[in-house]
Order: sequence, then structure tokens, then C-alpha cells
Amino acid sequence: MLLKQIRRVLLATTLIAGAAVTSATTAPAQGELPSVLHLSLNTEGSSVQRTTLLECHPAGGTHKFAQKACTDLELVQGDFRRMNVHLARACTLEHLPVTAKLEGKWRGGVVSYTKNYPNACAMQNETGVLFDL
Repeated sequence: MLLKQIRRVLLATTLIAGAAVTSATTAPAQGELPSVLHLSLNTEGSSVQRTTLLECHPAGGTHKFAQKACTDLELVQGDFRRMNVHLARACTLEHLPVTAKLEGKWRGGVVSYTKNYPNACAMQNETGVLFDL
């Protein structure tokens, strides 16, 4: 009888400890501020503006590659103008300018960046999946 009670206590303790470890690894670190970024992409000559929402810390939002985009932004502290992903892809010399814009909050600070590229291929070579909207 005593052995059964000890097993139950050990089992309950193990389950509680496991739940605590799981919640600790999925929640943002204490003091880590979430990042919410609005991304937009305009192609010269088009009236259509593509947009998406990217959340980081933890990754989410409507961006289709949120985890990768957040990881790449983390390397440049949220300033995509400093990105240099260099995908192994050659671009044509096509002149169809695109304007990439990022606005919102990165780790609690307000950010707003805009950069013009000669074409979408050149932009993707620098920013990777960030503006794959």
C-alpha cells in the first residue's frame, strides 16, 4: 500500500516537472519583448501593394516563412537594410524597381526602414525570405 502511494507521488511529481519544462521552453524568455512588423512590397508601375504581418519572439503572424525571416532579422537586430543573405542565384539586369518597407516594433523599439532595389531578384538575394510576400 505504501509502495503504491510512493509511485503515485513520484508519477505526479514527474508530470508536473515535465509540464513546467515544456512551458518554460515555449514561452518567451523573461524580459524578452515581442516584435511585430508590418512588411510591404511595391513594384514600380503596379498599383498593387503586397503586405504581411511578421511577429518574432516568438515567430508567427501571417508571414509564410516567419521562423526563417525572424532568424535572419535577429542577425541584424531588425534592420533589413543590413541583411546580406546572398542566395546562390544570379539575377538578370531587368530594371523593374521594387520598394521594400518594414515598420513596427523590434524588441520594444519602434523601427521603420525602406529600401529600393533594381528588381525583385536583387532584393531577394539580400533579404532572403523576408519579403517573400
